[in-house]
Amino acid sequence: MKRELRKNQILDGAKKLIARNGYYQTHVEDILREVKLGKGTFYLYFKNKEDLFISILERFLDDWEEVVLNASTDPNQKDLQSYFQALITRSLNFFKLNEELCNIYLRIGPGINDIFEPYIERFEQKMLNYVTNELQKGVQVGLFRKDMDIDVMANIIVGAFLRIAYYYFIVKKRKRKKPSIEHISEEFFKIITKGLQSPIMF
Repeated sequence: MKRELRKNQILDGAKKLIARNGYYQTHVEDILREVKLGKGTFYLYFKNKEDLFISILERFLDDWEEVVLNASTDPNQKDLQSYFQALITRSLNFFKLNEELCNIYLRIGPGINDIFEPYIERFEQKMLNYVTNELQKGVQVGLFRKDMDIDVMANIIVGAFLRIAYYYFIVKKRKRKKPSIEHISEEFFKIITKGLQSPIMF
């Protein structure tokens, strides 16, 4: 238990510094000063800074899957809007509560080097698969058009979602007047359904 706590302490300190200063501007010595641990302790858990950064990316993916993917249930015909809005809200809340990881994944991680790129791609593919699955559910229960190109629409939705998360939780992080998560979710859902609703639902 103590070993796991120490490892998480290092991960949390590194996450904070990398999100604030960038990957290349953050050194192992900076992280150790932040968490008040010796160099020997660091190398008990991580081979180097790259290994540490990969652990941060993997942790983000695991946490996101736990909060968003594993909490999903099948849509109910009687309350489809609440179901899909809850999915959007849950995802946005995760990004908001994990702003440092959001910053690393959406701004710092992409393009750093070929070692990290697969982890970024893995996250995006997981999200894409998740959205594709939910769109298929929507088609099956009659909420969305049967002739919809699910692959194209899934990419549009994922792109829009990541832009929203980046804009409100990174770019406008310190802006006092920001729309609530519920308002963003509602507007996002409206945009999706206006373009995707089955004709029978108009």
